[in-house]
Amino acid sequence: MPSDKDRLYVALFVRAGKSKMSGLEDTYHWGLLVGPKVEPSEGGEGTRFHVKQRITVVEGSAVPQSVWLYEESPFPLRAADMLLLRVVVGKIKDMQRLQSIFQRVPLRPDVPGWNCIGWAKEAFETALRDGQALGTAASDWYSVRDTAMRYAREKKSAHRFDGKGGFDVSKPPTWDMLDGRELIP
Repeated sequence: MPSDKDRLYVALFVRAGKSKMSGLEDTYHWGLLVGPKVEPSEGGEGTRFHVKQRITVVEGSAVPQSVWLYEESPFPLRAADMLLLRVVVGKIKDMQRLQSIFQRVPLRPDVPGWNCIGWAKEAFETALRDGQALGTAASDWYSVRDTAMRYAREKKSAHRFDGKGGFDVSKPPTWDMLDGRELIP
């Protein structure tokens, strides 16, 4: 019997700035998305979980500072908000539990080099270790990272992101790690 469980995706978004990580992961902004197994042909919404850096004036200081913020928000299933690609990394058993896990992942602004990728890694690994939020899932973060980066290279080479490839740009390219196949080219 097929599973209709919602899916957990790692998502790569457009990011400005120069990459500093040796594997070039920070060429992209990373987040996690939750969406239905079967997406409606038009519209539809999931949830995006990620951290982002903002410049703000902190209370008690007149000097703008860079702060990290956790964000959880509705997100369209079509390509939007600079979404480049998605990779299915798990089936969700308990959405409330998963949401609670993501909300509790600490922000680590004092850790040198910490960024959205560090948060996504810790969030995914915490959900895996929990054993109750996710059902079938990718086995580890490094395989998720490597798959997402390989897929990004393939899509870039195929001109998926620059408008020269003749793709349906309303749908984000999607790879399914659980089945080892492309769902949306």
